[in-house]
Amino acid sequence: MKHKIKVFIAEDDVFISEQLKDILLDLEYEVTEIGFNAASAIELLKKTVPDLAILDINMHGTNDGFEIAKYINDQLNIPFIFLTSFSDKETVKEATSLAPAGYLLKPFNEQDIFTTLEIVLSNNRNTSKEIIVNLGPSKIKLKLDEILWVKSDDKYIEIQTQSKRYVQRNSISSFLEEHNLDGFERIHRSFVVNLSKINSIQRDQVIIGQQAIPISRKMLSYLKENFK
Repeated sequence: MKHKIKVFIAEDDVFISEQLKDILLDLEYEVTEIGFNAASAIELLKKTVPDLAILDINMHGTNDGFEIAKYINDQLNIPFIFLTSFSDKETVKEATSLAPAGYLLKPFNEQDIFTTLEIVLSNNRNTSKEIIVNLGPSKIKLKLDEILWVKSDDKYIEIQTQSKRYVQRNSISSFLEEHNLDGFERIHRSFVVNLSKINSIQRDQVIIGQQAIPISRKMLSYLKENFK
């Protein structure tokens, strides 16, 4: 059950941002928000963390894209792509120091977008992925490989890792919408599990460590077919 990749755009030219958004939607990506300068982009990124960001370097005559990239490097664990019509040595040198996952030069077309995003996402899948979880006034990074399961409990969810349990005021459906959890499945209305952590399947439940977790009939056949 694949979730759409969520892409954030930072671009001050409305025509270009809408063109980019239309291309991404045609390619079946989800566009979360569009920021038009560094301040608005950073505020939007604080509210919703995407899987990938496309950042115009020069907005309103300044290199706002670099400021956004610094925020992403400091606070988020997502790849970003620089979008620019500038290719002078100084710009390239500063851009490279921020370790972007890729570059897109203006003008671009759908094939340019498709190729660049696929390469970036493919490379990113091979690295250790993390998610940002809001816990009241604080935020924490959790490595996906450390999460065992997520359990719904009324108005809260419990995120169980290998060493600790975290409680967040959220619904399990919203949690899934906010994060691209590759390798996870919702096997029951109250549980999302890390498929790589399943030890065995026993009738109407799966076993992760010492924990028995219920599984719906709909997901039972799917897991038996795909479980390795």
